[in-house]
Amino acid sequence: MLAEVKVPEVGESITEGTLVQWFKQEGETVRIDDPLFELETDKVTLEVPSEYAGKIRPLVPEGETVNIGQVVATIDTDAAEEAAVPAMQPPAEAETPPATQIEGPPISPPAGLAQVVAKAAETADRESLSPAVRRMVEEHGLDPSSIPGTGRDGRITKEDVTRHVQTASVPPAQPEPASRKPPPPSAPAPAAAPPAVARPGERETRKPMSPLRQRIAERLVEAKQTTAMLTTFNEADMTSIFAWREKHKETFKKKHGISLGFMSFFVKACVDALIAIPQLNARIEGNDIVENHYYDIGVAISSDRGLVVPVVRDADRLSFAGIELAIADLAERVRTKKITLADLSGAVFTISNGGVFGSLLSTPILNPPQSGILGMHAIKKRPIVVDDEIAIRPMMYLAMSYDHRIVDGREAVTFLKRIVECIENPERMMLEV
Repeated sequence: MLAEVKVPEVGESITEGTLVQWFKQEGETVRIDDPLFELETDKVTLEVPSEYAGKIRPLVPEGETVNIGQVVATIDTDAAEEAAVPAMQPPAEAETPPATQIEGPPISPPAGLAQVVAKAAETADRESLSPAVRRMVEEHGLDPSSIPGTGRDGRITKEDVTRHVQTASVPPAQPEPASRKPPPPSAPAPAAAPPAVARPGERETRKPMSPLRQRIAERLVEAKQTTAMLTTFNEADMTSIFAWREKHKETFKKKHGISLGFMSFFVKACVDALIAIPQLNARIEGNDIVENHYYDIGVAISSDRGLVVPVVRDADRLSFAGIELAIADLAERVRTKKITLADLSGAVFTISNGGVFGSLLSTPILNPPQSGILGMHAIKKRPIVVDDEIAIRPMMYLAMSYDHRIVDGREAVTFLKRIVECIENPERMMLEV
C-alpha cells in the first residue's frame, strides 16, 4: 500500500512553509517516528516524523514552498513487511568458519582490498547525505567522514559543511621542522603577484529570506510602527546572586539535576514586579485595556535560524528549579526543532538576554501585544560607591522597554526598580515580601 506523507498543521494562521531538507532519500527504508523532513514556517521550524514504516519516495524537492496538507512523499508500506520477513528466518548454515577453526598461517587480504573497502565506505557516507549537503561536499571535494555532524543522529547539515570549509580555508601555522631547512634563494624573490580579480557574483551572494526571518522582520517593524515605545535603564549589583549560587549550587544540582542559573532569578523578579505594577501585565485591544491575571513569561532563545521566544507557563507557581527545568526543556526543543506554535504563544512579558553575546547595553524591542520587555546584559566588574566607599562589584545594566500608550514613566521606572531590588536582595523573593 502507498501511504501519503502530508505537510501537517502547525497552527491556525499558518497555511504554507518551506521544505528545507529531506532526512530520507528515495528508496530508503523508514520506520515509524523517523524524522522525514524539516519544515520551516513564518513562526516555527520543526522536524516532521513518519507515521508509517516502509520505503519512501519524496515528491517535492528541497527548498520548495509547500501548502499545509500537501502530499510531499509516498511510503510503500508493503516494503516494510517484506523487509521484516528475512529477519524472522533462521540464519543460513553456510557461515564462514570461526577463526579458531582455521589452520595454517593467516591469509593476507587480496591486494587493493583496503582501497575497495575505503571507497565503499566513502560511497556509503555520501549516499546518507541530503541532496543539498551532497552537492556542497562534491563541489568542494570534501570527505564526508572528516566533517563532524551536528544534525539528528549525527547527520551532516549544510551549516556543518560551511563551517568545515571556512575552518579548512585558514589552516593553523605549523612550525617548520628543524631537519627541513629551506634552501637559500638563488635569486631575489619576485614581487608578490596582484590578487586575482574576482569573477562577477563572487564578491556577494544573494539568497531569499527564510519565512521565519521574514516574520521576525515584520514583527520588529510592526512593533516600531504601532507602539509608543520608550526605554528606561538601571543597573543591578549581582553580588548577592553570585553568593547565593555559590552557596547552594552543589546541593541544588544534586537535588534537582540541573544547574542554578541567573534566568530563574530574573523570571521570579519579573513576576514579583508584574504583581506589584499590574499596568505592565496588560495589553491594548482596540480602545480597550485587557488586564492579565496570569504570569506566562517569554524567554528569548537564539537558534541557528533566528530568535524565538518560547513561554514559561504560570511562572508564579513554579519554584526556581521548576523554572530552570522549563527553560532547559524549551531550549532543547528549540535546538532539536521540536518546538511547537503553542510553545511560542501567549506570553504576557518577555525577557531577552543579550549579555550572553557580550552586549553591554541595548534597547530591546517590544513583542506585541505585550506592553513590556526586559533586556539583560553582560556582567562587568565596575567600581561603585557602597556605604560611602569605593568597591568593585559585578554589575549588570538592565533596560526595560514599554508601551507608553498604556504604561506611564512612573510605573515603568518603579517596575524596573522593583526588579533591581529583587536581584540585589533575592531573599525577598524567597519570602515573598
